[in-house]
Amino acid sequence: MNAAADVDSPASWRVLAGCCIVAIFGVTSLYGSTFGLMMLPMQQELGWSRGDITFSLTLMTVAGPAILPLVGWLVDKLPLRPLVLWGVLLQSASLAGFGFMHGSVWVYYLLCLVMIVTASGASFLTLSKLLQTWFDKAFGRALGLLFALITVGAVIHPQIVSRVITHASWREAFMVMGLLSLVCGGLAAWFLVRERPAGAAQASAAPSPAPALDAAAPPVTMRAFLSDRIWWILALWNMLFGFAVAGIMVHFAAMMLDRGMTLAEAATAMSLVGAGGFAGNLMAGWLIDHTSATRLARLFVLAPLGATVMLYVGGSAATVIAAAVLLGVFNSGDHSLSAFLARRYFSAESFGRASATQQIATAFGTGTAPWLMGVVHDRTGSYDVALMVSMGAFVLATVAAWWLPEFREGPAPEPAMAPAGT
Repeated sequence: MNAAADVDSPASWRVLAGCCIVAIFGVTSLYGSTFGLMMLPMQQELGWSRGDITFSLTLMTVAGPAILPLVGWLVDKLPLRPLVLWGVLLQSASLAGFGFMHGSVWVYYLLCLVMIVTASGASFLTLSKLLQTWFDKAFGRALGLLFALITVGAVIHPQIVSRVITHASWREAFMVMGLLSLVCGGLAAWFLVRERPAGAAQASAAPSPAPALDAAAPPVTMRAFLSDRIWWILALWNMLFGFAVAGIMVHFAAMMLDRGMTLAEAATAMSLVGAGGFAGNLMAGWLIDHTSATRLARLFVLAPLGATVMLYVGGSAATVIAAAVLLGVFNSGDHSLSAFLARRYFSAESFGRASATQQIATAFGTGTAPWLMGVVHDRTGSYDVALMVSMGAFVLATVAAWWLPEFREGPAPEPAMAPAGT
């Protein structure tokens, strides 16, 4: 690759293609979309209960955010291509390792923790950090494509895995997933994923206003983040938005069934949520590059707020369909917008840590809301109170979005430099 390769060049789009393929065959897509297919055959052969098996998700939900600060520090300090290559190799071995399980459920839990740690090298955080060094004008579109194309994996992987389980067993299915990760993700990482050459210049994410004479530089350490007003506002927005939307998304099908819809109708509504997610990421990526990011942050809260109100006051099929589309479009687009804002407010050198710590805030909201909504339903017998709580969280998230500045006042971030040794 030419050492003077520019951002937003054909080389940038080749790197994006590689990142997208790595993501499609990553743990989130492979394991997340096929978990339900593995549950019953594992239960029948190993004798574990469904509660035992699904507890692994709880462990990974806790472990994932816990290691994010370390992952953020690593992607800011180490060359990214080796991280991706090692991440693909180790996650492939972890996936295949599930096929050799026997007896103790604690071995399963240990393998799950190993998988979530090893997959961090090829995680969305690493891939987003790599793309922010390659893209300037089209960074939003690059993020939108990256997050949108994970839905491709959610479509194809269940079909492949179900056929392997039918004709072989769940053990072979895990081994096939490991092979898909190694071959497809590994080849894409080897041939397409590259560091930005050290001689390439990168413009800032957007033109910044004239710096204030007494303005401080963007924070680059965890201690500095915790004393930074913008970091707290952005974390509040991420947490409240994640809290408001996660409970609805997890309980959406049950909510529809409680209102008299058939299972097929509820499944159709969920499919619309998924289709809206694909379109939402593409739409968000384009809008981020062409309009005010803070205005989008407000829009991405107000639209699902409207969908929640529709679910609360109406129960017709047309109302549910409209609400499903709105929730899918704006819930998914939020992921791209959050990463873009992290890049705008913080320096390129601290993007990994800034984005990782923001993901912790999101995880806190998305991790508590489904449980809380279930408890409220058990106590009241309906989802009405839970929907009101979600509406309140959306309103507070809108307030946080209004507090976000368009740009950080102060010196523009230094151009991103390729890590040493690339």
